[in-house]
Amino acid sequence: MAVQPSIPTPATPSYFDYPRAAREARLSEADVRALIRIFETDYPDDLMLRELHILRVCNSIIRGTSTIKQVLESTDSRAA
Repeated sequence: MAVQPSIPTPATPSYFDYPRAAREARLSEADVRALIRIFETDYPDDLMLRELHILRVCNSIIRGTSTIKQVLESTDSRAA
């Protein structure tokens, strides 16, 4: 069962421009939604940290040090 974040993830980011990085990483909307769900579970009470980790995953994919498949299949989503 998914954890409901106490602070919902807004459509427009509050702290970090991860949508730009997601576009640069060529992630689909479904991939971005999956990342949001992962980090909502990990950080339900901290929107800034959640957005930072989404951005870090996108940047890692851009650099070629990971793939979206690796991140989504990982049992430790905080490794990104």
